[in-house]
Amino acid sequence: MNQKILVGAHRGAMCHAPENTLAAFETAIEMGTYRVELDVRRCRGGDLVVIHDATVDRTSDGTGRVADLTLDELKRLRLGGTDEAVPTLREALHCARGRCELLVEIKEAGLAEAVVAEIAGAGMSEHCTASSFLECELLRVRECGGDPRVPTAFFLTEPGPFDAEAVVARLGVSLLVVWPRAASPEAIAAAKRCGLHVRCGFRDDLTYEETFSLFRRMAALGVDEMACGRPDWIRRMADEQHGAS
Repeated sequence: MNQKILVGAHRGAMCHAPENTLAAFETAIEMGTYRVELDVRRCRGGDLVVIHDATVDRTSDGTGRVADLTLDELKRLRLGGTDEAVPTLREALHCARGRCELLVEIKEAGLAEAVVAEIAGAGMSEHCTASSFLECELLRVRECGGDPRVPTAFFLTEPGPFDAEAVVARLGVSLLVVWPRAASPEAIAAAKRCGLHVRCGFRDDLTYEETFSLFRRMAALGVDEMACGRPDWIRRMADEQHGAS
């Protein structure tokens, strides 16, 4: 294997610290992560905050919809039984700046312009990639322009034909985030022909051996970057794989 696999983290090092927190991001960075993924929503009052779910029930000691809570109310919540609080996107950008790349997933419609503005304001346009399951948001990121422009990513989650050329032409993406079940040789080859960087994410309920088996299969297909909530595992696998090549 010629090129070493890049290390990714999902919601930070979420198996070592509460997901989508500054502690999870710091831990991922300390583990040598190349790119950290995080999720963005808007709370009451318009602030952009980093949280995956539409409610705070699963991840915090509180209840309620993120959209109904003010930033002050969110900041008073504690996550995962720790002292960690819900970070703002601005805080996450400050944490990552000069230390790692970010994959910023837009969870709601209507956030693209604000997310791009926040990224640009932090001087991180060249070091953040915006992703979303909402194609309207990917298009809005592209339409926001800017110099440099914030690049975008496309999710490929289901097996079957993948028309990479059409996706690139329609959305202008530069990164493909693929689920293992959708990562066929044909799909990865199509992405590579279009110049896409390919990232694959793994579930966190797998054993090390199960994850490493997937890692080796993805590496053989030409995947560039792999991620999970244990970036230390990915780094160890990348070291082992690279050393064996």
